[in-house]
Amino acid sequence: MIGVPVEVERNLKNAAENNIMSEPKKRPILVNGEPVDESLIQQELQRLTERYAQEMSPQEMEENQVKIVSDACENAVERLLLMQKAREVIAKIRPEEIEARFTALKSQHGGDEEFRKHFNLKPEDEDKIKANLEDGVRLEKYFDELCTEVIRPDEADLQAYYDEHREEFFIPESVHAVHIVQHPSTERPVEKVYAELLNIRERLSAGEDFDALAKEYSHCQDGGYDLGYFSRGQMVQVFEDIAFAMPVGEYSDIFQSEFGYHLLKVLDHKPEIYREFKEVRYDIESMLFDAGKNDAIGVMADALRTSAHIQNLEVMDV
Repeated sequence: MIGVPVEVERNLKNAAENNIMSEPKKRPILVNGEPVDESLIQQELQRLTERYAQEMSPQEMEENQVKIVSDACENAVERLLLMQKAREVIAKIRPEEIEARFTALKSQHGGDEEFRKHFNLKPEDEDKIKANLEDGVRLEKYFDELCTEVIRPDEADLQAYYDEHREEFFIPESVHAVHIVQHPSTERPVEKVYAELLNIRERLSAGEDFDALAKEYSHCQDGGYDLGYFSRGQMVQVFEDIAFAMPVGEYSDIFQSEFGYHLLKVLDHKPEIYREFKEVRYDIESMLFDAGKNDAIGVMADALRTSAHIQNLEVMDV
């Protein structure tokens, strides 16, 4: 269920990339006679893709792509149904409110000229953008009205959620490490790489700056010698074993992984913990309150759908 306002920037990007403003879909989905803009479907598809990418493997994403597209179309239909209702309930939006949002949108992209260039906009597109902004504001106000009776969770609800979902607040053991890696080649055989890394280790032990030596000697393609914090299971096994066994502040022996030969230093080592209730209380409250609002919006969307006339929507069941 959808419970957030229309994201105008994504609509604009979709318009620029796919020329949506000038090339409507041949057989658009119709909701009570109004076509569902392709940009709205693309927005929902991007949102679902980002969400499912955190829950599915790439293979599962590929296998479920048709279903994801189907769900995006359904979400777009529900969005339009809610928008149609919002136009009835929220009749008037002050023009200065739309102008203020339009000005802010342009400012976010470097001003009027950069804004138009970034999205490849024509002068006549301005009215469409402002209409999208007005619909977004109207939908926000309508959602506010729908959710006036949604009750904030009390302290007992928050504590109960925390107690029942402890694993959500688990932070695994992690280390912060930096390394220098080199890749042997025909020009630089293993013996030469190993000797150079030993020399670098001696220089580091004598007090030379790690950052400077890493920038000069490490073969990291992206210059990313600082690996940040990582937990178990994120690195190849030999790298993980050494990183998690090392004392903080010391340099490892030279070791080999499938990526080359490494010299490693651990900057910090954090034990696994469960975040305390007081740390996450407000996050839980916000999440549960938002869930309640989404439920209220979902009930309305379902009610609107029962009497809606929807054409050209192909629904794929699981």
